[in-house]
Amino acid sequence: MHLRYVSIVMGVIFVVSLFAVAGAQEAKKEVTHKYVGAAGCKMCHTKDGVYESWSKTVHATAWTKLSADDQKKEELKPFYATGVSDKGELLTGIQCEACHGPGSDYKSMAIMKDKEKAVAAGLIIPDAKTCLKCHNEKAPTAALVASAKDFNFEKMKAAGAHAPAKKAEVPVQK
Repeated sequence: MHLRYVSIVMGVIFVVSLFAVAGAQEAKKEVTHKYVGAAGCKMCHTKDGVYESWSKTVHATAWTKLSADDQKKEELKPFYATGVSDKGELLTGIQCEACHGPGSDYKSMAIMKDKEKAVAAGLIIPDAKTCLKCHNEKAPTAALVASAKDFNFEKMKAAGAHAPAKKAEVPVQK
């Protein structure tokens, strides 16, 4: 009788541990947000002027400043292109999502109206660390290394990667 009881308890412990391991593995799975490209951001960020102001920046035109030979170099793509769309298209230039994170899961107006929801869905609010991923001494081009030497986030933020959104039409609310 005692052996039967121990066997049942051990069986229960085994089954519970299997579920615990499976749950832990599920929780470890990384959420992979997909890039939508600046055109996907433009739909909502035209009226507030953000898309237009970004399109005139050095970030937006970074890819076009590279020579044809440099555009073929894989090591430069993370610094001069944003990523690859789910259609396999290289998103050239430093587009919105290079700083704000891939937008597939936060791009809808329903999510963007709530800053907490947007951040939970992958929106990144850029800070100095965001910029320093490219603007650092180990960057592959002299231009990025040079910009890293005197990099001042507060000064760069004031100059902006784009103009701030007009307050009355900001999709993301606090």
